[in-house]
Amino acid sequence: WKIPACVSNWKNPKGFTIPLDKRMAADGSGIQETAMNNDFGQFVEALYIAERNAREEVRRRNELVKQRLYKEKEDQERQLRNLAKATREQRAGIAHEDSDSMHQRNAVR
Repeated sequence: WKIPACVSNWKNPKGFTIPLDKRMAADGSGIQETAMNNDFGQFVEALYIAERNAREEVRRRNELVKQRLYKEKEDQERQLRNLAKATREQRAGIAHEDSDSMHQRNAVR
């Protein structure tokens, strides 16, 4: 009679290499049939829907942030354009005043 030694997932005092099929056979997990509850399917579906909704909300939020940043950039550019325009007009006005005052001075002389 040759009786094989007990195979355990917890103990291996001699450090032998034990094939996985023998470990699974000794464990008894291969014998059991896995059964799924109907509630688990509903739970998985609810998680999937929640994830999809969260992704959509994140996408919308990112779009809003992008639009807001674009609008702020456009406003800043518009303000800079207006400031440049006002500066050009002011300089042009000063140049006209200088030329007018020179004409008046030349006329007086």
